[in-house]
Amino acid sequence: MELFRSLATRMSVVLFLALLLGLGGAFPADLEAGPPVLEKPKGSACVRPGEWMRRNHMDFLKHKRSLTVREGLRVRSESLLKCAECHTSHGRFCDRCHSYVGVAPDCFECHLYPE
Repeated sequence: MELFRSLATRMSVVLFLALLLGLGGAFPADLEAGPPVLEKPKGSACVRPGEWMRRNHMDFLKHKRSLTVREGLRVRSESLLKCAECHTSHGRFCDRCHSYVGVAPDCFECHLYPE
């Protein structure tokens, strides 16, 4: 039993150090890089203010999805295609920001983003 405790303690320390070193190596490069440079939108105004969209666009899109899929309400002025009219490059707009914040939404596993 003593051998098991000793081995478990050693493994815990090794795991903790590996995790600490792994995380510590990722942060300095991220801090030096700064926020991503995004492609400027083509249009003059979004359906919501820019700061609001930066913080809430995922909830907004999920809400619109629910209205469309579950209730059959389609609002052309607030569709993904409308977003793509101004944000013409998925890679130079959406992907850059999503990579920077470390998220991988699966919206475009099903939806096509017109390029």
